[in-house]
Amino acid sequence: MAAEEVSVNLGDATPRRLLVGWANGQDAWVRQITAETILSRQAPSDALLDAAYTTFLADKGLGDGEAPEVPKLELVATDAAEEETLELVSLASIEGVNALAADQELGFDPELTVLFGQNGSGKTGYARILKRISAVRTAEDILPNAHTADLDSPPSPSATIQYRLSGMDSSVMWKDESGLAPFTRISVFDASAVSLHVDSDLGYVYTPAELALFGHVAAGLQGIQQRIATEVKALAPGSNSLLSRFTRGTKVYPVIETLGATTDLAELDALATLPDGAEADRERLEGEIAALRSNSLDAILSSTQETVRHLNRLHGVLTTAMNFDAVVYEKARVKLQEAEGRRTEAREQLFSQDELPGPADGEWQEFIVAGDSYRQHLDREHYPTAGDKCLYCMQELSPTALNLLTRYRTFLDETLVRQVADTNTEVRNSSLRFDEAELTRANEFATEQRDGEDPPVWASQACDVLAAARAAAQDTANGKPVTAGTLRESAEAVASKVGAELATARAAVQQMSEDKANAASALTGKQKELSELTARIELNRNIAAAREYVRRARRAQQLDKLSRVISSGASKQLTVQSKLASEDLVNKNFETLFAEECARLRAPQVALRFQGRSGQAQRKKAVASYKPSAVLSEGEQKVLALADFLAESRMRGTKAPLIFDDPVTSLDYRRLDEVAARIQNLAETHQVVVLTHNIMFASALMAARQNKKLRTKIYEVRDGGEAKGILAPDVEPRLDTPADLAKRINVKLQEMTSAEPVVQDALIKETYDLIRAWCEAFVEQELLQNVTQRYRKNIMMTRLSKIDSSRLDAAIAVIEPLFDRACERMTGHSHAAEYMSTKPTVSEVQEDWEKAKAARSAYIAT
Repeated sequence: MAAEEVSVNLGDATPRRLLVGWANGQDAWVRQITAETILSRQAPSDALLDAAYTTFLADKGLGDGEAPEVPKLELVATDAAEEETLELVSLASIEGVNALAADQELGFDPELTVLFGQNGSGKTGYARILKRISAVRTAEDILPNAHTADLDSPPSPSATIQYRLSGMDSSVMWKDESGLAPFTRISVFDASAVSLHVDSDLGYVYTPAELALFGHVAAGLQGIQQRIATEVKALAPGSNSLLSRFTRGTKVYPVIETLGATTDLAELDALATLPDGAEADRERLEGEIAALRSNSLDAILSSTQETVRHLNRLHGVLTTAMNFDAVVYEKARVKLQEAEGRRTEAREQLFSQDELPGPADGEWQEFIVAGDSYRQHLDREHYPTAGDKCLYCMQELSPTALNLLTRYRTFLDETLVRQVADTNTEVRNSSLRFDEAELTRANEFATEQRDGEDPPVWASQACDVLAAARAAAQDTANGKPVTAGTLRESAEAVASKVGAELATARAAVQQMSEDKANAASALTGKQKELSELTARIELNRNIAAAREYVRRARRAQQLDKLSRVISSGASKQLTVQSKLASEDLVNKNFETLFAEECARLRAPQVALRFQGRSGQAQRKKAVASYKPSAVLSEGEQKVLALADFLAESRMRGTKAPLIFDDPVTSLDYRRLDEVAARIQNLAETHQVVVLTHNIMFASALMAARQNKKLRTKIYEVRDGGEAKGILAPDVEPRLDTPADLAKRINVKLQEMTSAEPVVQDALIKETYDLIRAWCEAFVEQELLQNVTQRYRKNIMMTRLSKIDSSRLDAAIAVIEPLFDRACERMTGHSHAAEYMSTKPTVSEVQEDWEKAKAARSAYIAT
C-alpha cells in the first residue's frame, strides 16, 4: 500500500482517536487493516484480509519477500457519513404466514400507521413478518395456517415489500429470511421485549458508526487468525507416513518417530549422510549374513554329540567289564557253597528223614523261615515252652511236637543264617552285572561301527568283549564259575581305545559349540550393521520429505503461537480501547436518552449500570439490589421497558421505522395517554407503525394527531373466517371531522346524479350513512366543542365555555330531525317504509344536506 493511500481522514471523535492510537502501536498488518476499515467504514473484505495476511507473514519472517512499509495513521477532521433513511411503503402478496389472506395489501403512512382489531384477527401475522425481516431479539418463527397445514403442503412464508431508501423506491421479495437488509435497521417493541429491556444484561442493537469501527477491526483480527488456523490445519501432516519405512531398533527410527518442530536438522542430516560405497557395503553384508544363516554346523554338531553319547555308553559298559574280578567272584562263590553245606549238615543232624513231610530242600527251609517270622511277629520270644499251643492249629503242643519246634529254632540259629546271607551278598557284589538296555544299545553301536565302511580298530574287539561280558554276567547271575579268564584284560584294552575316541569326540563337540556361538554372535552383529546401514540409506532417499515434514511442523507451531499472541496482545488491547470508546460514546449517550424517556413516560426510577463483556457495551437496571421485575408492577415494568427501547431507538437518529406491537397492555388510562402522546411525538421524526387491540389507545393516538392537524393511516384488521388479517382502511374507531365527512358526501352526491336507478338507491343509503356520521361529528366536535368524545375518557370541562348556547337551539332544530331521517334511510337499518316503496329521492338527499350545511354555517359563523 502506498503511503498516500494510508492517510485516513479521521475526525476528533474520541473513539477514532483511541482506535488510531491503538493501531499505531501495533504491527504493520494491523495498521493496514485499520486504515482500510476506517476509509471504507465496513468490515474488512476478503481481499484486504488476504493482503494483510501476506504482510503479516512477511513481517514475521514466514513469507516471501520483505514486509511492506505501512506508515503511522494520522487524524484529519472529517464529518461522519450520514446514514440512509429507510421508509416502509407497503406489504403485499403474503403467503404461508399463519392464516393471513394473500390478497391484502398493507400500505404504510410515512409518519403513523395504526392497525387495530380484536384478538385473533390477524394482527400478529403482520407483526411477525416485520419482526422477522428486522431480526429483532424477540422475533418468532413464521408458522403456516395451523388449520390447513395437515391437508396440503403449506407454501413457504413470503411477501413483497415495497420500501423507500433515501428517497429511492425499491421492492424486495421476502422468503422467510431472518434479518433481511436493509430492514435490520427497524426497531420493534412487543410484550416479549419487556423482560429483556427490564431485567436482562442487554447489549445495544444499534452501534454508532464510530464505535462500529472497533468491531470491524476486531473482525479483521479474527479474519487473520482464521487464516492462520486454516494454514495450520493444512500444514498438519497427520500420521507420519515415513515411519513405516524404517525398522525399530535402529538409530534412525526414534528420530523419525519423533519427527516434528523440535527435531534437530543437523542430527537428521548427519544420519542421512552415507559413507563412500554404502550400497556395496550393504550387498557385502547381505552376502555374509546369507552365508552365516546357511551354515551346516548344527547338523555336524548334533551328529557328533550323538556319537559322544554312544561312546560314553560303550565306555561305561567296558569299564564295568574291566572292573570285574573273576578271582574274587570265585572265592565268594566257594565260600557260599561252604556256608550252605554247614547249614545242610546242621539240618541233617537235627532232623531225621522220617520227621519231615518231604525232602529238606529249599521249599522246606522257606517254610521253616516263614513260621519263625510269624513267631517274631507275635512277639513270642520264648516260644515254644511246655503248655504252649501250636501257632497254626492252636492245639496244645505234645512233648514230641515241643521237641521238634525246639529243633526248628536251633536250625534257624542266626549264626548259620547270617553266614549264608553274608556269603550270598559277597557273591552278588562280586558278580558281573549290567543294565540290560545299556548293554544292548552299547552292543548295537559297536556292531554298527564294526559293520561300517571304515570301521575303527576297536569296534570288532568291543563286540567280542561285549559278548564275553554278557556270558560272564549270565554265569555270575546263576552262581556258576566264570570261564572267561581274559575278560578283564580284553575289556581294559578296548576301553582304553574307546576312551581315546571319546575324548576326541568331546573335544570336537566343544570346538563346534564355540564355533556355533561365535557364528550366532557374528550373524547378530552383521544383521544390526545391515539394519543401521539400510535405515540410513532409506533416510538419505527421503531426507527432503523429512525436512519438509519438520519445516511444516515448525511453521505450524510458529503460526499457532503468533495466533495466541494476537489474542493476548492486539485483540485484548483492542477490547480495552473498545470498552473505553463504548463508555464514552454509547453509555453516556444512552444514559441521557434513557433519563429523558423515563421523565416523559413517568417511569419508575431505577439504577442504570453499564458493564462490558467481550469488549461490548452492555447495560443493566436495578432497584436497590433487586431486579426490577421483583419490585415493580406489570405496568411499571412496561413503561420502563418502553423508556429503555425508545432510548436505544433514538441512538439511531431518524433513520428507520419504529414498530409497536400492543405497547399499552397492563397500563392504566393515564399512562395510556402519555404513551400515545409520546408515540405521536415520535411519528413526527420517525415512521411509526402501531398494532393494537385497545380501541381507547387507537383513539388516543388519532386524537393526538388530529390536535396537530396531522393525518393517520388506520386499518381495522378483521377475522374473515378461514382467512385472517382482512384490512379495512379508514374505518372506526376514527374521529372524522365534519369537513372530512362533507367532502365524502359531496362525492357521493356527484356520483348519484348520473347513476342508474338501482345504483342511485344504493348511493342514497351510503350518503345517509355519511350524513348520520356527519351529524355525530358536528355535535361532538363543533356543537359541543369536544367536551365529550367517543372512545375517550373524562369530560373536558375546560371546553364548556366554548359552546355557543345562543345558537344551540337553532342547530338542534335542524340536526335532530336530520339524524332521525339518516337513521331511517342508512344501509344499516330496515324499516316498513321501504316495503311500501317510499324510498328517498336524490332531491331529498340534496335538500337534507343543504339544510345540514346551512345549520353548521350558522353555528360556526363568527
